[in-house]
Amino acid sequence: MSQAIAARGTQLQRSPDGGTTFVTIAEVLKIQRSGSKADLADVTNMDSPSNFREYLATLLDSGEISFECNFIPGSTIQATMLADFNGQVLSTWKIELPSTAGHWVFTAWVASDDFDLPIDKQATKSVKLKITGAVTYTAGS
Repeated sequence: MSQAIAARGTQLQRSPDGGTTFVTIAEVLKIQRSGSKADLADVTNMDSPSNFREYLATLLDSGEISFECNFIPGSTIQATMLADFNGQVLSTWKIELPSTAGHWVFTAWVASDDFDLPIDKQATKSVKLKITGAVTYTAGS
């Protein structure tokens, strides 16, 4: 039987105090992580075996978290994200999976804070978080 989980119920949270408490971002529609990578230095030299290139892993990049939520006028947490962007504030975030499946914790800068106001759909807010440092995953019980 598959051990897959459904994403419904996942919560994206921001810590106002650096990680001991978290405030949930309301009405999140989608969360995506992209851009994680390892930088590789080409260390190929005259003694490299069998005409194959050799690489050395150097620095890691944890990538970005992008998310979209319904725009909620007067939302304190949505106003905080814009203030984080404007003030270049580094903050702690958590993605809490449903059904006690675990969570990720990371620190990030708000790299973009956008909105969409279409005539035929709900107003939405799109935010991109640039992760700095490692992402920590804690398995659930």
